[in-house]
Amino acid sequence: MSGPDDPRPIAGTPTISDVARAAGVSKATVSHVLNGRVPVRPHTRARVLEAIRALDYVPAETARSLTARKRPAGPDARAGASVPRLTTVGYVSVDYVACVPRLPQREERLQARTIIKSIGGPAANVAAVAAGVGAPWPVAASIITSIGSDQESDWAAAELAARQVDLIASRERRQGRLDRALVLVEPDGRRTIVNEPSSLAEVDVRQFVEAADPAGVVWCLHLEGFQAPVQIEALRRARARGFRASVQATGLPPAWLADNADRLFSTADALFLHRETLAFLPGCPPDPERALPWLAARAAQAPADAWPQVVTLTLGAQGAAVVTRDGRCARAPAPDVTVVDKTGAGDAFVGAFLALWLNGCEPDVAARAACAAGSLAAAQYGAQEMRPIAQELAALAGIHLPLQAEPASALP
Repeated sequence: MSGPDDPRPIAGTPTISDVARAAGVSKATVSHVLNGRVPVRPHTRARVLEAIRALDYVPAETARSLTARKRPAGPDARAGASVPRLTTVGYVSVDYVACVPRLPQREERLQARTIIKSIGGPAANVAAVAAGVGAPWPVAASIITSIGSDQESDWAAAELAARQVDLIASRERRQGRLDRALVLVEPDGRRTIVNEPSSLAEVDVRQFVEAADPAGVVWCLHLEGFQAPVQIEALRRARARGFRASVQATGLPPAWLADNADRLFSTADALFLHRETLAFLPGCPPDPERALPWLAARAAQAPADAWPQVVTLTLGAQGAAVVTRDGRCARAPAPDVTVVDKTGAGDAFVGAFLALWLNGCEPDVAARAACAAGSLAAAQYGAQEMRPIAQELAALAGIHLPLQAEPASALP
């Protein structure tokens, strides 16, 4: 039996059977790793991922799309009150991920090792990751977005359904086409993203907030940064009606953030920042090590309604830090992985964090699992191709699962 450290020579394009043979597992197990729907033990998943990397295996997009169209949408998102709900607001795109040896020079034609088609958009990524975590941290996920009437839009809707994410779109959605994004990924995982502009009608979110009833259930409304300038008042209204409010820094316009930092901090219950954000917060030191005490002091001194319950600061390979409402600060390490694509790492962090936090986990525990999710996402091409499950996150982050979680010995 061959293993990932000694893959057999492959003639032509490698197949799922070649990956299974190299990893010493069944084709079904490889499929489970790829689609993220069935639990796989962490060490088995690691063998499969190593075989995928060694063989340069890329799943057939057509097959994945057809499979996604056939799958049922799964349990009704209107689950019992014990299951938290997460509704994200933002755009959905079709991402074309080009794996290049380096960024091209002007007027240069550069050959990519491969070009992968995948679904993308920060809000879509967050919802998909949160929905995929599962027991003991289940989340009923949905996304408020706009999609078109073209085949790409139908494909994206099917992919979201396969990921257990309900689509909340305006009745006028059957116009135009899905937004596209070009993602150039270098060998060290750094990526350059070119995306089309996308906006949502403010009325869509306001109508949802007024129509939904969050009474008796934990329900979070989450904005990607691109939407914050337009949707911040809808988020404030949602919070007044009993929703938890969450905002992610990805896509926040720097000038808007500089002018509206206090407004943002007073609106969100959970705020997700990254290192680059710090330079645009008035008075905040741009160095993370100096910024954390500054954030902690602001949290401890702010009025109760003027600061989030939790602020997280992602630090890349150094993991993340969380600052709670009472001014406490905790660090969470990032598991060491071979980074191939950082595109979805931040979104995976946010999705996993929200899944645990909405289920009542302490912020420092949620941050540890979120760092594990971000690391796993960075080890795979495509923003949503790695959707880790609870058992996998717990094993990687050293978190003890409650008794109702499925024991690892029952996993394939």
